[in-house]
Amino acid sequence: MIVLGVTDPVGDDNAAAILVNGELVAMVEEERLTRVKHARSTVPRKAIEWCLAQAGCTLSDVDFVAVGHSDPSTTFRDAALLTVGRQVRRRPVYRDVVSEAKMLRRHRYHVGELMSVLGPEAAKNVRWVRHHLAHAASAFLVSPFERANIVSLDGSGGQDAGLLAVGSGTGIEPVAWVEREASWGVFYEGFTAALGFRQHSDEGKVMGLAAYGGHADELFDFIDLDGPDGWPTYDRRKMYRHLATIRPRARFDDPINGYHEHIAARLQYSLEVVVGRMTEVLHQRNGLTDFCLAGGVALNCSCNGRLLSLPHVERLFVQPAASDAGTALGAAAHVYTQQTGKRPRPAPFAHPYWGPEYTNDEIESDLHQSKLDYRRSDDVGADAAKLIADDNIVGWFQGRMEVGPRALGARSILANPTNPAMKDAVNKNVKFREPWRPFAPSILGEHMHEYFGTEHPSPFMILAFEAEEAVRSRIPAALHVDNTGRPQTVTNDTNPKYWHLIDEFRKLTGVPVVLNTSFNVDSEPIVCTPRNALATFAISGMDALAIGDFIVEKKQNGSSR
Repeated sequence: MIVLGVTDPVGDDNAAAILVNGELVAMVEEERLTRVKHARSTVPRKAIEWCLAQAGCTLSDVDFVAVGHSDPSTTFRDAALLTVGRQVRRRPVYRDVVSEAKMLRRHRYHVGELMSVLGPEAAKNVRWVRHHLAHAASAFLVSPFERANIVSLDGSGGQDAGLLAVGSGTGIEPVAWVEREASWGVFYEGFTAALGFRQHSDEGKVMGLAAYGGHADELFDFIDLDGPDGWPTYDRRKMYRHLATIRPRARFDDPINGYHEHIAARLQYSLEVVVGRMTEVLHQRNGLTDFCLAGGVALNCSCNGRLLSLPHVERLFVQPAASDAGTALGAAAHVYTQQTGKRPRPAPFAHPYWGPEYTNDEIESDLHQSKLDYRRSDDVGADAAKLIADDNIVGWFQGRMEVGPRALGARSILANPTNPAMKDAVNKNVKFREPWRPFAPSILGEHMHEYFGTEHPSPFMILAFEAEEAVRSRIPAALHVDNTGRPQTVTNDTNPKYWHLIDEFRKLTGVPVVLNTSFNVDSEPIVCTPRNALATFAISGMDALAIGDFIVEKKQNGSSR
């Protein structure tokens, strides 16, 4: 059985995934192939084509096309009933959307476009999966848990903004749907825009900024932690009135001050309390201590780290493509499970490397065309580790690309975490982004407890932990201002080449950690192809590139050597 999973084409972070006899074969975000950030309101044509090619099949071979969105006929009818006699008005600074009616017309258009791409035969086999059910399936059905609570939250998807559910075996039982009028994704996005950042894009920046605001342990007064049926909610009108009082920056690049930092800290605190309350209510109702998270809110690693510290949470699984991209996998997994009564594989989802990869011959061909001098390495991991230990900033391009927004040792930029100057150097000269934004530590899994005081795995860089006091001075460039880090635990089983690099760095420095950030510059997708990597290497301040089995280095004057 072949199941092709596709995201809702009207949303963001569009992607495709394919299961062959229950085995995940390929998954990729459209933005990585088109080079358009988030691939908004786009049918993921290239992603579909690539996944089919990886599976060695065509659309005529596909048994089911699973789309992470409710049946459009039902969605359009329900939405029409909800919007009769009213026009939803929002201040443009908070949400660049006009009316529900226009939104529906746009969705009809993109659904028609998707049906055209699929063709009449494949279109007959489409199965619609409610957006947040697809999110929930993307986390629970590939998790290590037989039973778990599930929390899926984002801005909105179809008629919902979230789902609270219980997963058991191959089933997912909804407990409560989160209404769009009290969306926790919109809550965070609204403050992101009010602070002068790009909505539905810069929420991660606000999360990072919050650490500079100190302890803002004060919930916004428009939030009710014990709303209808015991679930947190908020008064949307009161929220927008509060947002109207915030003094935004006039421009995206205007400086940040303590006023903005405090608001970001209060926002982050409020989100953490709200999501914590949701998990507490779920636990009280069924006693389960394992949780699965999905949806865009699940990318907030600070919130996730706080959840894991709560007494009713024992284990936490967050799917690395927790954004809408993950609904391609979730929809496919749900349909496969419904048809067979079995979970898809791999379960658990141990690594994120499901995207494109390139051979040494393909890489060397592009190196020839680039006119850069390069050398072949007998041990690219050891050579890269030596460069990093010598305070070079190194692009790392190896194997199959990661899914999700975090670079996890396939398309990464690496630096020496022991040198405190590296944080500013990478932000200013390589990433071209704000100086207060943090980086992440990639750490050998066997040293996690020594550095972060926990054995809990963190393979997807999606959980924040406070570093142990004794080791903070060892990795200053990889920790945030509040001494937290969002570590990636690297194992020899899941990524042996990257593990080897970090281990070689450990042998040189005594530190089993490298500073890791995504291989891109600000506002661009992570690089996918060797040409993407070479172009980004050329325009940025990286000192060297380890690509396949080849090393490229720059001289001080910027020419290659």
